[in-house]
Amino acid sequence: MDAAQRSTLIVGLEVKTYEKVAKILKRKGFFSEPATTGGEALESISFLPFDAIVAACPLPDMPVQQLVDAVRRKDSPCRQSAVVLLATPAALAEAEALVGRGVNRALAIEELDDELAQDLLGLITVPKRFPVRALSRLKVQLSWGTSQTLCQTENVSLHGMLVKTDHPYPVGTQMAFELSIPGEAEPVRGFAVVVRQTQEKRERTSGVGVRFSSFEGGDKKRLEALLRALG
Repeated sequence: MDAAQRSTLIVGLEVKTYEKVAKILKRKGFFSEPATTGGEALESISFLPFDAIVAACPLPDMPVQQLVDAVRRKDSPCRQSAVVLLATPAALAEAEALVGRGVNRALAIEELDDELAQDLLGLITVPKRFPVRALSRLKVQLSWGTSQTLCQTENVSLHGMLVKTDHPYPVGTQMAFELSIPGEAEPVRGFAVVVRQTQEKRERTSGVGVRFSSFEGGDKKRLEALLRALG
């Protein structure tokens, strides 16, 4: 589920530039989500964790510093995300001045090439994933009640898991989960968010990639112990 763990929010770029950036990142295993404005990005990062945020400098609707401050807030799901600015010639000095102050890299937008993907790869540490096939129960709160689905995991890492299911949960769906651990009487419990849907031609399975957002009690340590034993 490396694609789920390399989720990228691309902010404020024109359509053609967005498509170019998304294509470059896709070749390196990044899954991209667009946000036309800084305002849209603020809404996304308020509840969705992304591994990287690639933003235009300047943004069309707010100072770049406002977006960076929101990303680095203590309660932000994206506080540890890599932040890369793609700056116009007139704004390159401004972007470079933010490096080390919430921004990891600043690049000239007209010189955009595969260097961007290499930079992001260097900034992101992707946890090892393990082929754990275990029973998982997903609980989603809907307007008319709670939906529960029994699924099977395909792989698990410290960040999240790939879940085999025919239910097309949209990206951004928040859910409670119970993951049955081999040899354990009690499942690992917590909350997660859907960050992508699988591509059957590539992964040969129908399902979703979810990222863990929190755990109950000491269940995170229990999961860490399991993965250490597997690795």
